[in-house]
Amino acid sequence: MTRRGIREEIFKLLFEYELIDNNIDKRINDIINEESLKKDEEIDFLRSYVTEIIENQNILIERIREVLDGWTYERLGTIEKVLLKISFYEITIKDIGYEIAINEVLEIAKKYSYNDTKDFLNGILAKLVQNIKEEKK
Repeated sequence: MTRRGIREEIFKLLFEYELIDNNIDKRINDIINEESLKKDEEIDFLRSYVTEIIENQNILIERIREVLDGWTYERLGTIEKVLLKISFYEITIKDIGYEIAINEVLEIAKKYSYNDTKDFLNGILAKLVQNIKEEKK
């Protein structure tokens, strides 16, 4: 499975978790079996992202709140919350190149949300990147 495909499964797992706070370890194993993931790196990527995003949820939410302008975190839809957590995790914790992280999350947004969601997320993520660049100066 491609990294994008795995990210999509990560999104689905986190979306479900956000709605019903289920047994995430069981659901991760279900996805590994359903998608027939065999390669260790695919399984590790899926498992580590989901568990680390959940473990760092409070930090990620706080970072998202810092960047939101004219919005509160609570006003965001579930799709937006999950996609922002994934991208903030990749950019601020995993130190994945922001171009990759933003592109991947926007591709998922195109598939699972309204057209304007992509632009909304892009604006928030652009502000995050701008803030990071200013901090490094």
